[in-house]
This record gives sequence, C-alpha cells and structure tokens, in this order.
Amino acid sequence: MSTAIDLFGVPIPEAGAPVVVKPGQPKGFARPPGTGPYGETCGTCVYIRHVRGGANVYKKCALIQHRWTHGPGTDIKSKSPACELWEAP
Repeated sequence: MSTAIDLFGVPIPEAGAPVVVKPGQPKGFARPPGTGPYGETCGTCVYIRHVRGGANVYKKCALIQHRWTHGPGTDIKSKSPACELWEAP
C-alpha cells in the first residue's frame, strides 16, 4: 500500500485516521478554523473571550468553556480564520 504525499512532501493521512495534534498547538477551537465566513477571524466573533491569568490575558472560545483549562491547551488565536459557528458581535 503506498502513502499519498502532498506538495510539501508530507504524508497525507488515510481517511478515518486519527488526527494528531502537536504539543502546544491550540485545541480551543469549537470547530476547525477556516470553515466559517471568508475574511472573518476568531477575533471578530461574538464568542471570543479574554481571560485574565495573573499579568497575562488569554484568548478562549466561549462555545467550549466547559473544556477550558488553566493552560495554553485551550487557547485560540484571534487571527485564525473563523469557524462555521462564527457570529457577528
């Protein structure tokens, strides 16, 4: 069985294969970034929250508040493309 390779030489996972998330990669998105309206970002969504933690401020998605941790694992990036659940403020 041959493995498909993308334009950058990275193997393409087979359908149904588990998605591997790199350590430190934000996992706080409610849906995959880029599935929402063109030109919108997480930072322009009504669900973005700025959570204070000491002297720092962390960006989180309110739609998955039940999964928030006290670490970077559930942070989001405000410049990420919007997901399908994006709503205007």
